[in-house]
Amino acid sequence: MRISTAQIYAAGVSTMGRQQRDLVTLQQQLSTGSRVLVPSDDPVAAARALETTQSINRLTLEGKNQGTATDALKYLDSQLGAVSDILNYVRERTVSAGNGSFPEESKRYLATDIRQQFDALLSLANSRDAVGEYVFSGYKGETQPFTGNLTDVRYQGDEGQRSLQVSNTRLMPTSVSGSELFMKIASPNGAFSTQSSSDSAIVSAGTVTGPAAYTGGQFGIRFTSATAYEVFDLAADPGMSGTPLATGAYTSGQQIGLPDPGDPATQQISVAVSGSPVAGDVFSTTPGASSDMFSTLQSLVVGLESVTDKEGYNQMVADTLNRLDEALENVNRLRAQVGSRQLEVESLQTVGEDLNLQYADRMERLVGVNYVSAISDFQLQNYYLEAARTTFAKVSGMSLFNFLS
Repeated sequence: MRISTAQIYAAGVSTMGRQQRDLVTLQQQLSTGSRVLVPSDDPVAAARALETTQSINRLTLEGKNQGTATDALKYLDSQLGAVSDILNYVRERTVSAGNGSFPEESKRYLATDIRQQFDALLSLANSRDAVGEYVFSGYKGETQPFTGNLTDVRYQGDEGQRSLQVSNTRLMPTSVSGSELFMKIASPNGAFSTQSSSDSAIVSAGTVTGPAAYTGGQFGIRFTSATAYEVFDLAADPGMSGTPLATGAYTSGQQIGLPDPGDPATQQISVAVSGSPVAGDVFSTTPGASSDMFSTLQSLVVGLESVTDKEGYNQMVADTLNRLDEALENVNRLRAQVGSRQLEVESLQTVGEDLNLQYADRMERLVGVNYVSAISDFQLQNYYLEAARTTFAKVSGMSLFNFLS
């Protein structure tokens, strides 16, 4: 069999190329830590590794969301704690004001103090988070949730709760709407939600005198003078321009009766007015509805500054304490929810850490390199390559002329 020079060179180059390719493959496996460099190396392991990689990426994103949720919940809890501190302070001062020996001149100083607490509460209600969004505006993060002053505060946000995907199946709420926290505080039957056009008087209490099932309606009370008032059904006459449901004479400290719109002759609701109403003052009331923190502080300020009769003053203090207790209960309920969510996020973070370890172990078993075996193969492959180079040099140097010489 004759072997040409071209065959010798082609075989030598092919052998060294193959040895170099195998050596580079081992080098890449050692440098990357993966024995599957392309899917064709192990199609089944490559497919399983892709699934595991996707799970790891999802877990990483959820971990980032969990961290963001933790920060948001901690900040929310601190804000709720600040609201609770203000309400507790106001409650303590209200208890002091209810003492029969509380000096009259001190009421004005206390009213000034409560005004400052009102401003602090309104500032908290309009607080922003780390990214500049309003905390208590629901989904409307760019909209200031509360506007107004001591006379009238209005909510401009919505009822939404911002959420983050903290696990494959859990969408975690990380906010509380200002409406739920400040405005819609659940009250027992007979409580009243009010709006007022006056800074000298306010509807401060309501009592259901009829059947417990009675839910009442929306009423408007307009004072035509300091001693006379009209009552309107706001559902039928929102502008209070028609014939009033009822009229009456007002004496400071008395209850104003609100008739049943379906049966004006039946009086089942009555409300108390704190302060000194004047002609043109208008109040709108919703019997059996929720109360809000701002009107509670408003009624306290008005009562401290304006109510002079002992019975009306004591009623105002008692009503304020009841509403403050309801507001504190609402804050505590929301803080409990936030605390529960924080614990849940901590549990999810622990689960995520365990899953990361499991996924890492699975990836190692699927595509991981056995470094002892790979290093041994690398050294052996390097030896093969050196042998191929040496033998090629010797074979390519063989010649009959060299032999004859």
